[in-house]
Amino acid sequence: MAAKTVDRTFLQGQSAELFRAAIKSQATRDPYERRLIGFLKRMDAKSPDAFVEFAKSNPTLTENKIIAFLSSERARADRGEISAGTINNWVKAARLFLEMSDVQLNWKKIRRVLPRARRYALDRVPTVDELRDILDAADLRGKALTLIFTSSGIREGAIPYLQVSDYSLVRKEGHLLAGRLQVYSGDPGSYVTFITPEACIAIDKYLDFRRQHGEEISPFSPLFREKFDPVAGLYEQLNDGYKTSNSNHRDVAFNDGKIKAMAGHSVRMYYNRLLYSIGIRKDKKRRHEFSVHSFRKYFKTKAEIAGMKPAAVEMLMGHSLGISDSYFKPTEEEILAEYAKVVDALSINDTQKLKFEVENLKAGISELEHKNRRIEELEKQQRENTLMLQRVMSVMVEADDLTKRKLALGLVQNTGYKPLLQ
Repeated sequence: MAAKTVDRTFLQGQSAELFRAAIKSQATRDPYERRLIGFLKRMDAKSPDAFVEFAKSNPTLTENKIIAFLSSERARADRGEISAGTINNWVKAARLFLEMSDVQLNWKKIRRVLPRARRYALDRVPTVDELRDILDAADLRGKALTLIFTSSGIREGAIPYLQVSDYSLVRKEGHLLAGRLQVYSGDPGSYVTFITPEACIAIDKYLDFRRQHGEEISPFSPLFREKFDPVAGLYEQLNDGYKTSNSNHRDVAFNDGKIKAMAGHSVRMYYNRLLYSIGIRKDKKRRHEFSVHSFRKYFKTKAEIAGMKPAAVEMLMGHSLGISDSYFKPTEEEILAEYAKVVDALSINDTQKLKFEVENLKAGISELEHKNRRIEELEKQQRENTLMLQRVMSVMVEADDLTKRKLALGLVQNTGYKPLLQ
């Protein structure tokens, strides 16, 4: 299914700039712009600034036009053509646009026309068998993506901002406990989450594949990049125009050369094709019961059922805890300990689980062998010390006997002799 393209050149002028300035996140700005364009065109606006001037001069007429528009959309929602949430989203974009241009409307009256939207989507979490089918059909990048989504609950919109430096391994006494991801690094909303060892192996294979085909991976390289043809001989120019930065600036625009970070839209399109190819999706429609967001719900469901504290789950998903944000301050090690409880539950392949168990068992055996060798060394040292002590005592006994014989024969004078051993 091809994605609909939206002509954003319509959003010109001061009012459009104020609207964009009010939205901090690029991931949020994209859908807001699309909704605003659709709204303004339904209002028959010649331009954003023209609609603002009209609304300022005719606030009551503007309210009536918006209410008429919402009423028609509500009828579409009643017929099941669109969701009630879609209408609410249009109102959010329109209200932000007008308020940023100092247009005062009676939004309380307008919102009374809105249908009641569901507070949750009607999608579902994938089954383990479905996830295994996805992993079997996915390429190296898709495998790594899927395992990151299911084992961390990360948002698809965070993928374009992940760089190689945001990914690291967490080990303890030789054991690979988990992978660490710094999400939205350099942003006020940055947070840390973890991924399973299974996901780490998939990421490392994907990065190795890119290296093998000529890409020079740096800390500033995108962790996930747009697809490339590994046999087309394009790598001679890979580093030309590929810009890196020594700052913490994480704007996706830093990848304006040959290498592009994988966009959120690309993530959705990748899974759209993949899910159709393996039969999980059969009908073409706007809303599906299984979407990329379902991976996020899978993580939360599995983690809490497996025993992770709900607060830790929310923190790993980048959710706010409300007022508890100011008081609940667990350390990263404490959150990792909670995550370690559910690694097995979040791992998809039984083969991988067995492999980790064997690797950890080998690591444990290696550590035990090291300790046994140390014990043997200490026991050997103790035996040598005992032998040395016995030799010293034997020499001291012989010295005492010799002195006693000399005294008995009168060869030496007794000047307060005391035996060495008493």
